[in-house]
Amino acid sequence: MTMMLTPLIAINTLPLNTKDRAIYSIAYILSPLLPYFVLKSMGKISDYEFTKREERPPYFTTISILFGIIYFFVRNLDIQILTNVSLNIFIVSSVITFITFFWKISGHMTYSTLLFATLIYLFPNTPTLYFLFLFSPFIGWSRIVLEKHTLSQLTLGTLLTLFISILIYWGF
Repeated sequence: MTMMLTPLIAINTLPLNTKDRAIYSIAYILSPLLPYFVLKSMGKISDYEFTKREERPPYFTTISILFGIIYFFVRNLDIQILTNVSLNIFIVSSVITFITFFWKISGHMTYSTLLFATLIYLFPNTPTLYFLFLFSPFIGWSRIVLEKHTLSQLTLGTLLTLFISILIYWGF
């Protein structure tokens, strides 16, 4: 859900006309949903959390490609903030996809960190948004208690996404 929420917040806080707002919102909603339902109907996915690491690459590869396509269209809008958010989503998804071929990394920590960093980027005059990162240990704890991830999978998902976000949002 947070992989859709991040771009939707950006899209709906920036000066876009209604048509572009609708097109890009729908594209970002459908990008993760359609591949999931197609792969699920084909029996390639056993559960919505992609518990089995070997089920993750086809899904994450597809959404990375779709996020990349959206990024190339968003660039033409010439709205730097939205371009940066789209680029961040594309790069984070691509890196997670690459790692998923070899190791299971936490998508929950990845995309929640992406959301928190993006909110800070979009609303720089709201320093209380930094407190969102206080939720990270609770999200991580839930993934460990549910036996979905290890501490190293959570940590890498968080730190990698934070590093990429800092580079894209504040490094260029």
